[in-house]
Amino acid sequence: MFGKKENLIGVDIGSNSVKVLELKRKKDGYVLSNISHKELPADVISEGTIVDYGEVVNSIVDIFKNNKFSHKRVASALKGNAVIAKRLTVASIDSKNFDEVFRWEAEQYIQMDINEVNIDYEILNKNQGVDQADVLLAVARKDLIADMISVLESAKLKPELIDLEVFSLINAFEMGYGTDSDITSIINIGHSSMLILFVKNGLYEFSRETNFGVKDCIELIQQRLNVNEREATTLLRDGEAVEFNEELQGVFDEFGSQLAAEVKNTFDMFYTSSHQNVLKCYICGGGSNLYNVKENISKQTSLDVNYFNPFTNIEVDKKVDLDYLNQNMYLFNVAVGLALRKAGDK
Repeated sequence: MFGKKENLIGVDIGSNSVKVLELKRKKDGYVLSNISHKELPADVISEGTIVDYGEVVNSIVDIFKNNKFSHKRVASALKGNAVIAKRLTVASIDSKNFDEVFRWEAEQYIQMDINEVNIDYEILNKNQGVDQADVLLAVARKDLIADMISVLESAKLKPELIDLEVFSLINAFEMGYGTDSDITSIINIGHSSMLILFVKNGLYEFSRETNFGVKDCIELIQQRLNVNEREATTLLRDGEAVEFNEELQGVFDEFGSQLAAEVKNTFDMFYTSSHQNVLKCYICGGGSNLYNVKENISKQTSLDVNYFNPFTNIEVDKKVDLDYLNQNMYLFNVAVGLALRKAGDK
């Protein structure tokens, strides 16, 4: 689950849309050669679980049919509460027994049947003096992995790697911004959930997913302005309507304040467990550029909040539509992280 072969095509299946992206390797970096996404009907995916296979498969097929991707070897990511990423400190013992000791330790943190999950881990460092090791644990339910592979194969693709969303985001962030000894938070604001991730020196520290996202803003617009879901969704992205409607601005501020409170609560939770302060904050996802979201997070956390541009150090091929890219840039952070992977990566 963790990583001169060709890069895989990143396929990010979210609760609201499927995003597909291809990068080409060049001598001094990467070029974005192809990019597309397609929105999904409501409730096709729930809490990271695919509910309507046909709709997801058809959306993926449409994207590949309408865009000239160079091959069909893909990487995708699992997300939601049925996957676990966690840093652990365990007794290192000797290397031949480490696997057995680690799996026993890991079972204490997995509130699922051990026979129903796949477990992977990466040793971050060993402290020989006290015979301990820092380990990054990754756990995913076997049925989720099987479902993802089934959907991709049904779309006539060749799944080579199934990652976790948190690691894909870290991969994309390191490509664009490098590594930093400061604690950095990456906040991915999706349609039905928000992932708050903490990174230090390019390594995973902690993450929390909360069921709060763009859908909550749509529901708030419906309630406050007495409009239907379709009208509320249209108003969501209508900058002119927001600019001249104080009532609508108030709705966005209410949503932004609730979202920022979730972020602040998670920051406090992280500090309580680690005694480390967050010093930098980046936001991405479909909800990141909604009216005053960035400002509300900055106000609640007392931090400068920046947008996480996944294409910071990536050249854009001249055939890519720049208007499309600029309008949808923050949807593709996970897909970029996936597209940086190669077949055979761990």
